[in-house]
Amino acid sequence: MNSLHKKFWQFWDKEKSLTILLFILIAQIFIIIPVGEQTVFGKTVSLIFYMLLLIAGIFLFINNTTWRIVLIIVLALPIVAGSDVFFRSVPLEVSNTLAIAFYCVFLGVIVLLRTFSKGEFTLHRIQGGIVVYLLISLVFAMLYQSVYLLEGEAAFKGLNLSDRKEFMYFSLVTLTTVGYGDITPAIVITRSLANFEALIGQLYPAILIAGIVTKVLESSKK
Repeated sequence: MNSLHKKFWQFWDKEKSLTILLFILIAQIFIIIPVGEQTVFGKTVSLIFYMLLLIAGIFLFINNTTWRIVLIIVLALPIVAGSDVFFRSVPLEVSNTLAIAFYCVFLGVIVLLRTFSKGEFTLHRIQGGIVVYLLISLVFAMLYQSVYLLEGEAAFKGLNLSDRKEFMYFSLVTLTTVGYGDITPAIVITRSLANFEALIGQLYPAILIAGIVTKVLESSKK
């Protein structure tokens, strides 16, 4: 039992945890959110995945077992309380959405630091770069939803409901600069956010590829 417990902690201290984080994000963004969160079951499943994302992130950048447990409890409470699984409240929903967005930003910074830290550049580190790209799309989806909850239907044209899958779709379309035009930002703040996300969508892959090439060349020379 102690051996399994030790192996579990050692696993999360390694770069393989970046791969697990990537799988969690892919499942959340491309399966769980598109299915919808309008039913109690859908909301519960989505909440579980956000908790998994939270736990995976904490294991990634905190090594102390006690601090891991404390942070999981402290950060999980507002996420659970702010979710509308039990009851619906716009202020709580906005605070919960923003809390997830800020956590994803923090997690993205930690993953980037780990991805480009000293050492051999492995496949797991490349997957870490993809994790950050997906986190960017999730952050903006949360910001769009928060603005919609506060401003209503005036925030977007072609959008008449606050289902998170719509904001996730719009965020990915904007980040990849596809721009189908079926949903468009209609007020200053949503237009600014969309412009900023599109700019990141252009610059991040170029900077990431340059960084990966540099690290690979350094590793091959050594």
